[in-house]
Amino acid sequence: MKTVLYARSSIKTQEHSIDMQKALALEKIKKKGFLFDDLYLDEAVSARKTDIHERPQLSRLIHDIENGLVTTVYVYKRDRLARNVVQSMEIFELFRSKQITVVFTADNEIPIQYSPAGEFFELIIAGFNQREANQIIQRIKETKYTMTKQGKHAQGPIAYGYVVKDKHYEKHPDQAPTIYKLYHAIIETKCKTLSDFVRDMNQHNWFPSEWKNNRIQSLIGNTIYKGIRKIEEFGKYVEIENEKLRIVDELTWTKAQERIKNLIQTRSRRTNRSPMILDDLLFCGKCDQAMYGREKADISARKYYTCKKHSYIQIAPDLLEEMILEECAKFVTVQFQTYFPELYQLTHGNLIKFYQSSISESQEALQLYKQKLYEDTSLWLQSPTANLQTELVHLINCIHREELLQQHYPVELKNLKNQFKLMERLQDSLDLVAEVNSYSESERATFIRDIVHRIELNSPTLCIKFRYPFKGKAVVENFATR
Repeated sequence: MKTVLYARSSIKTQEHSIDMQKALALEKIKKKGFLFDDLYLDEAVSARKTDIHERPQLSRLIHDIENGLVTTVYVYKRDRLARNVVQSMEIFELFRSKQITVVFTADNEIPIQYSPAGEFFELIIAGFNQREANQIIQRIKETKYTMTKQGKHAQGPIAYGYVVKDKHYEKHPDQAPTIYKLYHAIIETKCKTLSDFVRDMNQHNWFPSEWKNNRIQSLIGNTIYKGIRKIEEFGKYVEIENEKLRIVDELTWTKAQERIKNLIQTRSRRTNRSPMILDDLLFCGKCDQAMYGREKADISARKYYTCKKHSYIQIAPDLLEEMILEECAKFVTVQFQTYFPELYQLTHGNLIKFYQSSISESQEALQLYKQKLYEDTSLWLQSPTANLQTELVHLINCIHREELLQQHYPVELKNLKNQFKLMERLQDSLDLVAEVNSYSESERATFIRDIVHRIELNSPTLCIKFRYPFKGKAVVENFATR
């Protein structure tokens, strides 16, 4: 059975940070002479906006409690677990049914009582926590609205084309001209689809290569570029005009909206299109145009991938998709085996750091206790008193406790290392090919799109460019002969 810590922060810079919650919990548990068996840490996760199942570490904690793996939970305050009445009472009912011991590390938090009066009390506290959360959000909205009216940056990402100086929005000297060129380019383009427009723009040095269809739509539709910022005021969105932020005039902005609408509509009018797994991923190696799935309705319906320019190229999807699926599985297997240490660090790093820091802190505490014991013993020999004798007994108990921890912490670290070695041996036997072959069509599509950046078909050669799962948007090429 486990004694565990749950901690949560809404934002990384929050006053009640994860580190602060861990420090308070560690201080309390060390007084009992033992340590946590596991840590459940939800960082930068809102309890007001998200359901329980959307908080990965809280979901894991609830799963472990339901399976009888946890007996004691340390947590800073109730509002770390939930910020609304429904979730609060759901968690309370689970704790009560499993008779979980809950230790609050905040000094002013009243203990949980599993009784009719305790349930009523929890309901009242949950109501106060929900009301407090709503008040905080309301104050934040009012502050953001006021700052926006003053031309300041309140919160969130800064729109492309601008920079914030002394909290005020200003046009970015390099990005603003790019936005201006983009608007005029989309108005003047001769392309028939948005995808064609993006590919055409990629030929220009000023156009950021990472911009794709969705990004273009977002930029063209953003009213800030005509000098209007939208902000929520008391549940409604209002527009605040600021001429200093204007990059394009009203007429240019309106023309761009109409042009991009036509580009998107034109694409949707493709004839005999049949949505397929590799749409927007598969490109013709002869002309670099996208190959889309189509369906030919003759004696029997037949699906195939083809290029608009080279319509004679018709590739059946079955074998092609099967090959790409297997190549994806092999790639992920190699990546997992290659980056296993980094993956292990992501999942166990917090616990390892916790033990390592605890060992160091315990060593420092042990030295301080021993020094204090030496000094107080000298005083007691010179002038024995009852208070000094009590203090000596206390120091001896503290030294004994830290010595036990010094023995226990390395054992836990060793267990983690042994676990790492076991998983390291298992990784060599990992084979996803058989697993992905059993996926449904929707699962296959999701798996491929998460991993593949681009596929180039130049029969008989197939070139797959994968996304590095550990290196952001970088891609690696993998050549496979059909």
